[in-house]
Amino acid sequence: MHDGPLEARAATAPYPGGMELWIWILLAVVIAALLVVIVTTMRAIRPKAPGPLDAGVAAPSLASPARPLSARDPRPAPPAALTPAVTARIDALVAAEQRISAIKVLREASGLSLREAKDRIDTWTPSAPAVRPAVTPPYPQAGSASDALARLSPEVRAEIGRLVAADQKISAIKLLREATGLGLKDSKDAVDAWR
Repeated sequence: MHDGPLEARAATAPYPGGMELWIWILLAVVIAALLVVIVTTMRAIRPKAPGPLDAGVAAPSLASPARPLSARDPRPAPPAALTPAVTARIDALVAAEQRISAIKVLREASGLSLREAKDRIDTWTPSAPAVRPAVTPPYPQAGSASDALARLSPEVRAEIGRLVAADQKISAIKLLREATGLGLKDSKDAVDAWR
């Protein structure tokens, strides 16, 4: 047979399109690698469905607040209790119409989401500063309301008188109960009879 250029070309190109086999294999490997990368990326960015309520969360302990075990667990941890200092700071910010700063302080202190913190700040009413006795006297062992009223300090007496005059009887009752340890009914009766 004759070994011309046509026969030499037929020996190196087994396919009619003229491409060699190793090029087809390389193209198939590149396409497969691209598919693996695309599938992996799509799985990583797909939102996860929430699991059962009791799976993936440790039992709460008194030492630390409950936190999800997994970083991908969509359930938030319960908000931590606010300290009086944080509450006072939020009160001051809300009173000064600095709601964004108040939201930041609340989120840092409690771990709430932005929406939850915003909702709480939108409905936040600054608490009135209550006058507290310097040292809370021990609760009376025995005796009447008149005995407890007789032991009140002059500062607490003056504050209760001011609250009664300002028609803030509930605040006066609270202060009287804290200062004397009287029950609700006795404190209410004493504030109603206050002169």
